Amino acid sequence: MIETKGITFKYDGIYGGKYGGVMALNDVSLRIERGLRYALLGANGAGKTTFLLHLNGILRPLSGKIFYDGVEVTYGRKALYDLRRRVGVVFQDPEVQLFSATVAEDVSFGPMNLGLSHDEVKRRVEDSLKACGIYELKDRAVHFLSHGEKKLAAIAGVIAMEPQVIVLDEPVTGLDHIHREKVIDIFSGLHGKGVTLIMSTHDTDLAYEWADRVIVMNNGGVAGVGTPLEIFSDEKLLRSSAIYKPVVLDIYERLIGRGLLKNKGDIPRVRDDLIRCLEGDTAFSRSTEAANGRQIEFNR
Repeated sequence: MIETKGITFKYDGIYGGKYGGVMALNDVSLRIERGLRYALLGANGAGKTTFLLHLNGILRPLSGKIFYDGVEVTYGRKALYDLRRRVGVVFQDPEVQLFSATVAEDVSFGPMNLGLSHDEVKRRVEDSLKACGIYELKDRAVHFLSHGEKKLAAIAGVIAMEPQVIVLDEPVTGLDHIHREKVIDIFSGLHGKGVTLIMSTHDTDLAYEWADRVIVMNNGGVAGVGTPLEIFSDEKLLRSSAIYKPVVLDIYERLIGRGLLKNKGDIPRVRDDLIRCLEGDTAFSRSTEAANGRQIEFNR
């Protein structure tokens, strides 16, 4: 669906400032397949946000090419307009995305600029607010929202554009557990409708549980691409890219390695699956019973 071929980008000139002279992307070639969920991982400064901002034309590569549905991306006004209808971006900080007086006005801004009818704009606004669980906030002043509510409003504004691809820059950073789960549920609903999702995150537990593919970036380049299990089983890649192993996989592998759990082929990706493995494994149950027996003897 989206392909980048050898794109590079350097922060200088109009970007300047503290990033002046920094080669943020270096020969990045990737293929994004339609309908999949991608997690983009890497240390701070690896190039994740810079890469994401290229996908809807906010940034333009110094060299290399980007293709959408096989057609090379160009940077004229009409071409960018068409691209941004298809590729929506949810920024890490919702403060930079929300600017209207009320939530409903902010969410309606994008659809109105598409030249849609009043009824269609109203439908999209209501549907996106309901999808994000914030319909009751439609008349609330944006500056009175909590951080979590602002994040949901920013996501609703992108959903209202009905893009084919949504780019998410660390969407769960700074959220409490309740808002984090709401955001993940929203993404699951979008994925069910065929929307392609590309999320940058430092949360490897989320990436392991949620993604169909994981992309690892390091020093502005692509260090690895694969399924979550392929990426998080590559110890060398994790060390070189300063990425920690997901807790569920780490615990599972340690239990297997110590003979406390039998490897039955179904490797857990979420906590509940790991718990079921532990509860249903006779070897682990016997080890636990033995450990409990030793503890009883010690207490005596």
